[in-house]
Amino acid sequence: MLGAVSFASFPTPRTLLRYQLAPTMKLTSIKAFKVRASLLHFPLASRILVRNLPYSISETSLSKEFSNFGQVVEVKLAKDEATQRSKGFAFVQYNSQDEAMLALENMDHKSIDGRVIYVEIAKPKKGVFGTYPITSGPPSEQNS
Repeated sequence: MLGAVSFASFPTPRTLLRYQLAPTMKLTSIKAFKVRASLLHFPLASRILVRNLPYSISETSLSKEFSNFGQVVEVKLAKDEATQRSKGFAFVQYNSQDEAMLALENMDHKSIDGRVIYVEIAKPKKGVFGTYPITSGPPSEQNS
């Protein structure tokens, strides 16, 4: 096929992760490498996702916990629409990426109210970027 370009020779971050990890690497260096690999996909990550939260936690107490690492701009605690009970995860928005990375490194696998929380970089919603707009076809003719 003329003009075809093969991208098989370019490594993806996932293949880089597979090939660059040595068996003697410690868990902390593997975690740091995974964070750096995810930053390749989301370079302006100042929003983090906090999972496995206690159902009794509020947005204000979560904001106090995470304000130790920088200025928290927004905390969105996911709640069930019918019962208004927490779903056990939240998004925390910081002013800068450095503050978000500091919170990620320090709060991941920490215990809050007896539950171990997991912190990761929040990814954009699926379908928000890089997709075609939804259309309904050609405009219909109007009879005047």
